[in-house]
Amino acid sequence: MDYRLLFTQRALSDLSEIVEHIAQDDDEAAPRFGEALLDHIDLLGRFPRMGNTTRKRPRVRELVHAPILVYYYRVHEEKRLIEVIHFRHGSRKPPRF
Repeated sequence: MDYRLLFTQRALSDLSEIVEHIAQDDDEAAPRFGEALLDHIDLLGRFPRMGNTTRKRPRVRELVHAPILVYYYRVHEEKRLIEVIHFRHGSRKPPRF
């Protein structure tokens, strides 16, 4: 049985900002990148532990999409739920949860 995906409001805002930023340089690449990222995240429904645990927060995992984008998520076993918390550019400082 697959896990359900839940995106926090923060994650949705982050995703929107990333796609809008890419669109400033390339209108056609932005939606392709957004779709590829969401397809990658969709794999978490079947493989919830494919990302690495974070050093400071062992319950939070991270998964890299392309060399520059990292997103954070939590696995809620009892609810069979993946909570996508945050997207960020790899060069930015890690977020505080």
